[in-house]
Amino acid sequence: MGNPCENMPKGIPYSLKDYCELVDTTGRCIRDDKAGHIDNTQSPILERLGLNSAQWLTLTTEFEKHFCYAAGAEQMMNAFKRHTHHQRLRGMTKAKALLKRA
Repeated sequence: MGNPCENMPKGIPYSLKDYCELVDTTGRCIRDDKAGHIDNTQSPILERLGLNSAQWLTLTTEFEKHFCYAAGAEQMMNAFKRHTHHQRLRGMTKAKALLKRA
């Protein structure tokens, strides 16, 4: 018999983009007097994050290729670099290109 969960893949069986959209939609369905409610006048999740579809695709499919130690908008990565006394951080170029509005 064994463990029936043994061969199951780890994580959720759909893309991170789909998951974020699911969370966004769920938040819009929750009553407005409950925690977690997202008002219907809010723009879609990627727009609120300041990302377009191409940026999102790069971030979700190539994240570990571009970032190490830290990831985020350029100013946050610079703050991390100063705090940790790193001279350079991998990902600064991608942070500038992909997260300039974040």
